Amino acid sequence: MDPLITKELIELGTQTVSKPVASFSELIALKFFGKSIARLKAEAQVEGDKVLSKWEEVEKPLWLQAEAIKMNRQYENFGNTLKEVSKYITKENNISNDNDLFWGLLEHSKEISNKDVQELIAKIIAGEYNAPGTYSMSTLQILKSLGKKDLEKLSFFSGFYLTGRGFFRDFFNIKEKTSNLRIKLKVNYTDFLELQNLGLIQSGGYVTSITIKKDELLALNYYGENLIFKATKDFEKWNFPECYEFTNAGKEIIQHLKINKKDEFKEYLKELFKEKGFESQN
Repeated sequence: MDPLITKELIELGTQTVSKPVASFSELIALKFFGKSIARLKAEAQVEGDKVLSKWEEVEKPLWLQAEAIKMNRQYENFGNTLKEVSKYITKENNISNDNDLFWGLLEHSKEISNKDVQELIAKIIAGEYNAPGTYSMSTLQILKSLGKKDLEKLSFFSGFYLTGRGFFRDFFNIKEKTSNLRIKLKVNYTDFLELQNLGLIQSGGYVTSITIKKDELLALNYYGENLIFKATKDFEKWNFPECYEFTNAGKEIIQHLKINKKDEFKEYLKELFKEKGFESQN
């Protein structure tokens, strides 16, 4: 017997002021359940008392215990995150009630137990407190999907990123030399795709065209290190290698991660630009 149908039928048969509707309800009750509306109501009351008794005697204590454990965990996480936040507060500020990002970050911190993720969230909370409007709501939404492993992948792949340019699509081609380099560096393209799916890296690449004369220099910023290349001939509307860029959320998050630059990647860049008519000056 479907309790929802029974409930609706009882209400229809006992609360209506229309005798035809009441008669109809009684007919349905007898036909489909073999019982009158009055009996269905009485049985429903008995079942309700049983459920209430079970709740009070068995389920309620277990629920309260589970809620207590949940609250203890949440406030332990919250407290640990606030300790981390205090390390990065630099000024006194007022946060408005409509700063949903700030308050949302605090709420989200209750669900995070991993120390590395707590530290990241703490830095972002402090940054938003110090300068409201620094971070975007997309960052909060994406943080809710990130775990320690995802941050480790993001930190790792950031070692192949050029500031203001992005990730070279050529780095993921199937050429033997590039494939061997990725194997050596333990680069898993599936992990890169997952970072794109998480909204940290744009899924579409982009190409820019530049005009550069022979002997002119082209500088690439690799986390503060300038990689300089000199054109060996005149290039008109030369297409810079296609790149994938971080999303806004990705950019806001990686500034708080530890990035390890790769010497092998710099050598790869030298070879790539040599093929395209540039000489390394480093």
